[in-house]
Amino acid sequence: MEILDTLMQAIATYRYIFWPLFGLLALTLGVIKWWDQVRYFFLNLFCSLPLFGHITRLSRSHESRRAGTGGRIWHPAEEALCGKFYQFHSISNRDADFYLRCVNYLNKVDERGRKPTSVVLWLCSIALVILEAFIFALVLSPFIANNISANQAELSAIVVSVLIGVILVPATHLMGTQLHKNTLLSKIRYWHKEARLEGHAQALVKDNRVSLENSRIDDDAPSYLQMLNRVNHGIGAKPQYVQTVVTLLLIVTFAVGAYFIRAATINAAETQAVNGTPFSQTSAASNASPFELPQQAVEDNQQADKQAAKEVSDNRVFASKLTFIILSVIFIGVQIIGILIGYYRSLVGIESRLAAKYIGNFSSSEEFAAWYAMRRERVERDAQDKLASLQNRMAMQRASSASIAQTDVRTFDDYVRGKQRDKALADDQHQQFNATRATVAQERPVHQPEPALVFEPVTPTPAPVALETAPAANVDEKARIAELGDLTALDDEELRLVAEDLGLSIEALLSRRKVQRVLIKARG
Repeated sequence: MEILDTLMQAIATYRYIFWPLFGLLALTLGVIKWWDQVRYFFLNLFCSLPLFGHITRLSRSHESRRAGTGGRIWHPAEEALCGKFYQFHSISNRDADFYLRCVNYLNKVDERGRKPTSVVLWLCSIALVILEAFIFALVLSPFIANNISANQAELSAIVVSVLIGVILVPATHLMGTQLHKNTLLSKIRYWHKEARLEGHAQALVKDNRVSLENSRIDDDAPSYLQMLNRVNHGIGAKPQYVQTVVTLLLIVTFAVGAYFIRAATINAAETQAVNGTPFSQTSAASNASPFELPQQAVEDNQQADKQAAKEVSDNRVFASKLTFIILSVIFIGVQIIGILIGYYRSLVGIESRLAAKYIGNFSSSEEFAAWYAMRRERVERDAQDKLASLQNRMAMQRASSASIAQTDVRTFDDYVRGKQRDKALADDQHQQFNATRATVAQERPVHQPEPALVFEPVTPTPAPVALETAPAANVDEKARIAELGDLTALDDEELRLVAEDLGLSIEALLSRRKVQRVLIKARG
């Protein structure tokens, strides 16, 4: 085709522009696919830059040490650098139990073994739709504008086919995804109906506590509730068909419209050919014949010629329309392939895609744990190396750093353990708060009518002004000490530094640490 020849010629002419742009597009796709690895690479790169890197910039910080992560004493620059690597450490901090939780999540939503649609399947689906739509668009292009050239008709056909692909590819994929989701909702309703007939059905109420981290929280629940907790649904978990109906209307409109446009085009061509045929007029050759034929013979001959021409025309129209029907069936078949891809390669669980991404191609939990352990050790090694470089720079720039003992140097492992300790402490406080609130709610008495108020004269007493100042200061100091969190990991020297820096009483800090140790010992 001329349009393809023109396109190839344009690529050859502007190859110094086309191929760099094509390479940039491929690089962009690679960055999107391996974004976490790219981010980690640039983090290491920016940490090591000599003039404006993270280490160089943070080493110029002159902020004094303070209580930070894990209740330990940190330089703000050290915490800032460790925090940059900690986000990658938390991503790679996966063990065999996390793999089993992902498997548990996918099993309960009945999506174990499913994988999201790959790039190859997306490209194949797009190519199939565009190729079939291009044939349809070639018929449409003459009707888009009058008096257009062949190149313009081919270009308009390409544009129309791309637009049809943009509409139908996501529509068919969404339809397949909705059909898969409706299958799960139908299972939920069927299992619930069976349980209701047996007399032990539970209400179709979603448990919002269920997540990938807490996938085992509903192990004792029925199968239909386990699946319900992991699928977005409407009232009563009823299937919905909005996307399915819209996609079917689009497919039928394009398929039927393509057939009628092609059929009308061939009918118009045949009508034009019949009007121009020599059999519509008296044959001049018959009048010029040297033999005088009877009038009846001449009319029979013309009738036979007309019949033959009609049969040829009818057969051509029938063959053309049959071809157009086959093309429409092929178009519908291509859309069915897109629907099947969406049905079999979709994940409708709330966190199923994330769970499938973590499991990947690992065959066992041991393989999963070993791979993430290797990745985690790499992050710890790089982070500790960058932290040591930062501490060396700070030691050279700060005269006060020379008085710090070597045992007081913080490590990235200290930061990770402090983060874990803070998280555990926050979870413990949250659980205690929920338990206390539940206890108060259970012990709250039933509402009773309040007794009538009896007003009695009360002799006003002078407020003890002098005695209120000390308790108020005490309460403020206790609140400030409570905000420091866990003090059990600090030694006496570190507590003294905290007391001097925050203006607190060292005795109060020592007492608070002792109480915390007693509580930890009592909890076992």
